[in-house]
Amino acid sequence: MITISLKLPDELVEASTRLADRLGITRAELIRQALRHELARIQLQQELTAMAASFRAMRDSETYLAETRELDEGFAEALPNDAEDWWTASAH
Repeated sequence: MITISLKLPDELVEASTRLADRLGITRAELIRQALRHELARIQLQQELTAMAASFRAMRDSETYLAETRELDEGFAEALPNDAEDWWTASAH
């Protein structure tokens, strides 16, 4: 584990010390947990933002929309030379 040094405002030091005492952990452990939590939150937000951008790009892509329409139409058609319910147990 690497030791780092950072400056914190007095009110943040006091609040983190009080909370750590209530939780029965050291202030250093509280700060580690808070940093892990914040890193995970930021990662999730970045992933959600990237997903939203991908969905917008898909929505705006005529090529993608044409391909999905073709797939939807293909799924709606019955398979040639097969009974409609070929996948159910009753068809066997």
